[in-house]
Amino acid sequence: MLKEAYGDEQMSQASFYRCFNRFYAGNEQVEVEPRSGAQTSARKEENINEVRRLVMQDRRITVRMISEAVGISIGTVEAVLTEDLNLHKVCAKFVPKILSDDQKQFRVECCTDILEVIEADSGFLNKIVTCDESWVFTYDPESKRQSAHWKHPTSPRPKKAKMSRSQEKAMVIPFFDSQGLIHVEWIPQGQTVNKEYYHTVL
Repeated sequence: MLKEAYGDEQMSQASFYRCFNRFYAGNEQVEVEPRSGAQTSARKEENINEVRRLVMQDRRITVRMISEAVGISIGTVEAVLTEDLNLHKVCAKFVPKILSDDQKQFRVECCTDILEVIEADSGFLNKIVTCDESWVFTYDPESKRQSAHWKHPTSPRPKKAKMSRSQEKAMVIPFFDSQGLIHVEWIPQGQTVNKEYYHTVL
């Protein structure tokens, strides 16, 4: 009945049972009751300031370390961090390379120049040919299901040698433009890929 009346805004089943038991016992107050004094006193201003100071000193500090340093419970520390200080712990984001301010500014300038060229010449991107190096397997790996054979109960089970992927691969340089792949250059075994080799390929 609650779900039909309130939809997604309905209270949880646990909250419903808790309210029902409270009303059944004669407590018809609907306002939120104040919490115990112990928890309220632990979240006093000086503790909040101390937690803030510890976090500012070490952003990687754990809740348990803060609890031991300040002398308050772990639950209270979590409440101070999330409710009073509005903090949330997140993992560091992996990036290919940490850039300096000069490197970031240089990339911004390059992108701005490219945008200006595109505005002056709408077909500029169609003139770009790029490439990349990649390791590829020189065979098509066959799955266990693909290698299945029909056999009689008395016939021997088929066998096949396991191929080592580390020894059966080669480097390739695919060239492509805005329309797709235009050339594939296979690198000979033992060839060092440097600017001289790229000059020869081009």
